[in-house]
Amino acid sequence: MAKIVICSNEKDEINGMLKALSEDHQVFFCDTTSSDYTESYLSTFDLIMDYRNEQEIRAGKPIKKCFEKGIPVLAGGYNYNCGATKSIGISNYLDHSYGTYSSKIINIQDVISSDYNKKDIKHYLKNCYFSYIFADNKSTPKNMIPLAMHRFESNYYDAAVTCAVFPKGSLNINETPFATDCAFIGYPFDIELTDDGMNIVNDVINWLLNKTYITAKVKDQDGNALPFQDVYLHSRATGDLISKYKSDENGDVVFRIRHKFDYYAVAFDKKGGFKNAVAIDNIIA
Repeated sequence: MAKIVICSNEKDEINGMLKALSEDHQVFFCDTTSSDYTESYLSTFDLIMDYRNEQEIRAGKPIKKCFEKGIPVLAGGYNYNCGATKSIGISNYLDHSYGTYSSKIINIQDVISSDYNKKDIKHYLKNCYFSYIFADNKSTPKNMIPLAMHRFESNYYDAAVTCAVFPKGSLNINETPFATDCAFIGYPFDIELTDDGMNIVNDVINWLLNKTYITAKVKDQDGNALPFQDVYLHSRATGDLISKYKSDENGDVVFRIRHKFDYYAVAFDKKGGFKNAVAIDNIIA
């Protein structure tokens, strides 16, 4: 159970999400127009969520300050460009659509585990607004990991992403590293989502909160450390490639994995030798 705060201008804007998440977490509402909307208050939470927030810039960027301390942020959508989505560098441009659309999950990298790849899913009820960002490398960071993608519209040439994650250390829209993991979600917070939509929300929250870091050493057949080698992390259950790492100058590599999931890693010795692959099996958080 996590302690989560949802920041918004009005409670009515987030009642659907507040109710849904309260079944598994301690969830609080923070009125961004009130005196509670401060760095000191927000820093007491495990996760900050932000939706339809007009006050982030005006209030001195309290969410950004907490984010820089290492508190993960799930920034919500709509057409307010002065909330956490902009202040932490996820996007400098949001847009929105009206109605019900189909989306597909197009990427399950980096410990997002649920397999929605071959499934069209309905996220939204009829006649509601939802937001998206563009996968155009202009208004959004280049190394975004998209999870849910809005279909192409006739007047757009860029893919419209309704849900995405951004790993710690990757570059934000201002070309500076994200201080910790964060995510964008364009789903409306004031209505009840479908089961598929909530599965994605819960997977993103798990990705943001439940991390284990494990250090391993890459060695050759004689036990010598192999520096600067590519290391590939795979799921033991499916064999899918999860992410790619590189060992440091001492041959050490730090895997970031999701709690209670099993992995294995393979490294290839660029120098050759009798064995050209080294496996690190049964990595369990």
